[in-house]
Amino acid sequence: MSGVPRNAAPPAVGALPFLLPFGVYVLHTLEELPGFAAWATRQFGPETTSAFAAYHVPLMLLVLACSWRATRRDRHGVWVVLATAFQWQFAVNALFHLSTWVVLGEYSPGAVTAAVVALPATAWYLAWIRREDRASAREIALALVVGTLVAAAAIGFLFL
Repeated sequence: MSGVPRNAAPPAVGALPFLLPFGVYVLHTLEELPGFAAWATRQFGPETTSAFAAYHVPLMLLVLACSWRATRRDRHGVWVVLATAFQWQFAVNALFHLSTWVVLGEYSPGAVTAAVVALPATAWYLAWIRREDRASAREIALALVVGTLVAAAAIGFLFL
């Protein structure tokens, strides 16, 4: 007996798309990191690059934990809802970046990964999760509500 719990087996390859929200988050934050704080300060309220980085590290770990747990669960449940909510949050965040770029007339750091990564990844993810029956319609609806609230909180945080 190795002492490793039976549920500690690695996730099935078919569940790895649950890690997409984490991958999107990392790429998006890498684009934002060099210029987002200065842009946000000009447009909304004071922000520093070090503070931006400091609060993104635990958030990234949270997204990774939820995504990883969703791969372990494989189908349905709270972890699947949370991973889906985070992926949806990136779609809403993408709309924020693209709309502020247009409305404010200044490039919004994060807009490129928003358009090229987050929106297509979200469309693919939602199609995958339904096609593979990884979440019910009710779970997806709940995830969309939670993800929209998370995005709203993140955008609201810019005004503090």
